[in-house]
Amino acid sequence: MTVQDLGSIGELVAAIATIATLAFLAIQIRQSYRAARTSAEIEVPQKLAEWHARVSEDPENTRIWDAAAENFAGLSPEDVRRFKWIVTELFLVFEGSFYAHRGGLLSQPSWVVRRDTILGLLQNPIIQDQWDRRQTPFSQEFRQEINNHRGISDLSWSHQTVSEVANSGE
Repeated sequence: MTVQDLGSIGELVAAIATIATLAFLAIQIRQSYRAARTSAEIEVPQKLAEWHARVSEDPENTRIWDAAAENFAGLSPEDVRRFKWIVTELFLVFEGSFYAHRGGLLSQPSWVVRRDTILGLLQNPIIQDQWDRRQTPFSQEFRQEINNHRGISDLSWSHQTVSEVANSGE
């Protein structure tokens, strides 16, 4: 066997090793994507549960949420301000869901549930006014996605008290 033959065998072995490495990397990337998607599907409900716990465990926040859902006209200016912050925090979780969905990490059905919740909440006059006046820290892409679907939804989440939301399963 000549040096040239050994060189050709070496090139063949290197080519096979390169193909094997690329196949291994493809498998690893696929597994990593699946793990990231699963993580996003789990993380969103966890963040919503954390938000719900903060609102429902604080009697003052619960009172404000329930009052805004039942009779928003009777809220004091301070209650309206606090209600807006409570909702803004929730919408920030939903904005994260929007970007996870847009990046392929959150399924369409999971995103639609969140989007429809936002659309329902936007039926509340306080939230609607805050959204329409752009008194929110949300991105233009997120606002556009929600605005594209406004008027389509007949949901009435904005009229649910904290305990009704907790019992609804979402």
